[in-house]
Amino acid sequence: MISNVILPPKCIGILGGGQLGRMFVIAARQMGFHVAVLEHDINCPAGSLANYHIKTHYNDKKGLDELANLSDVITTEFENIPANSINYLENKVPVYPNASAILIAQNRLNEKAFFNSLGIPTTKYLSIENQSDINDIEFDLFPSILKTNTLGYDGKGQIHVNTIDELGAAFLKFTPRACILEKLIDIKLEVSVIVARSRNEVVVYPISQNIHKNGILDITIAPANIDKQLQEQITAYAIAVINKLNYIGVLAIEFFITKDDQIIANEMAPRPHNSGHHTIDANITSQFEQQVRAVCNIKLGSTLLHSKAIMLNLLGDIWLNETNPPDFEKILSKYDNLKLHLYDKQIANIGRKMGHLTILGDNMELLLEQINKIKLELGIKS
Repeated sequence: MISNVILPPKCIGILGGGQLGRMFVIAARQMGFHVAVLEHDINCPAGSLANYHIKTHYNDKKGLDELANLSDVITTEFENIPANSINYLENKVPVYPNASAILIAQNRLNEKAFFNSLGIPTTKYLSIENQSDINDIEFDLFPSILKTNTLGYDGKGQIHVNTIDELGAAFLKFTPRACILEKLIDIKLEVSVIVARSRNEVVVYPISQNIHKNGILDITIAPANIDKQLQEQITAYAIAVINKLNYIGVLAIEFFITKDDQIIANEMAPRPHNSGHHTIDANITSQFEQQVRAVCNIKLGSTLLHSKAIMLNLLGDIWLNETNPPDFEKILSKYDNLKLHLYDKQIANIGRKMGHLTILGDNMELLLEQINKIKLELGIKS
């Protein structure tokens, strides 16, 4: 554990150099910290903004030693950092979040069992490790979705199935990776909550609503239009999760709300989250500054939402080619309540997150109309 507050200009290390790492670096350097990024991609979004860029893989001990020597504390950009690397670093310097929390979040089966152990409902699910698991299904799980237990995100590693035969064919595509079969539920909406914990306190952000397209987050609406009772229950679940994990840092948890207002936990991410990007512009403390504060044992910042907001993901689909962005002048010259964030990625691919934008205002109905106009102007299909 950190015994004292870590203050600038001390150095924070981060494993991972993607867009989440980039926004973390911006927040940390704005506060006066130095930042060391370990990421093998020489053109990663975070590398050019960090004080130090260690260009090596996450399991390279020489690189890990360099990161540990530079850093007073280390955090992670995403959940798929090898647990062995985190354990190795923990013997040298404090690392947050801890390896045990990341191991739970890395595995969907462990994650579901963890939620259930806290009395948090999930959909029905079944572990699928071999063909006999499929043959032995005894209860109705269809229609359902087969997911790889690990490494799936943004719709990857997932196949919808309606019958035993479809399940068998889908499982063969993922073999030899272990899978989880989750029963599909009739949902009214999906929401997420960002929660942060330091050694001394826990804070929770206002709940937001998420709308996906092709398995990738399209827009986030903040705050979510749900009643107070649902807000309080989701907040209580989030606090229970982060405390049970003995977690230090920022954690995101996604929930489904069914048509009869039941709350179902979907998954968690042990890091800042795409659905929290609006906090950069709409909250007193962004999720990235909060991550800095949490791992450095600084008093956590206010999570007050000072403006209603909608965040729109900008995918490589709308780039003119691999390197040329769309004509942002169409929107930047028109809207004075728009904040544009591009991630400095060198190559645009279909489905790749190249940036996001956030619009702010007091009237959510007008913001929803505006975001639809912006999507048309940028060529984003609804």
